[in-house]
Amino acid sequence: MAYGVIQFVEAGRRVATLVRTENGQPTGADGVMDVLSAFIEETAGRMLRQGSPGGLYLAELFTAREVEAGRPIRVLGGSGELGMSTDEVERLEGRGFFYDVVVGAEGDRSPPTVHMTPLSDPPRR
Repeated sequence: MAYGVIQFVEAGRRVATLVRTENGQPTGADGVMDVLSAFIEETAGRMLRQGSPGGLYLAELFTAREVEAGRPIRVLGGSGELGMSTDEVERLEGRGFFYDVVVGAEGDRSPPTVHMTPLSDPPRR
């Protein structure tokens, strides 16, 4: 099992952090990188024409899409049903991956970029 921490950064400032508690690996049918890439492809055309709606709004749209698809997504530091604390993240098991989604400031017409970094190595046997 893998988990993914997805940080949305707008104009160099972190605006939202999401946590995929399962299927956080980069590739595969439910892999984070594949799903994020599809999301960006679908929204990039509109963004290039109208300018970025901002990182927080994109994080909200992505969260709604994840919830609708039935994928386990949480909001780091959030409250309520989707909220998750840093202690809960530290207790997650399996391999971790960090995704940095870089978004231009509101009105910026450049598409977002995604960078992935492994957080932990798989257990040695």
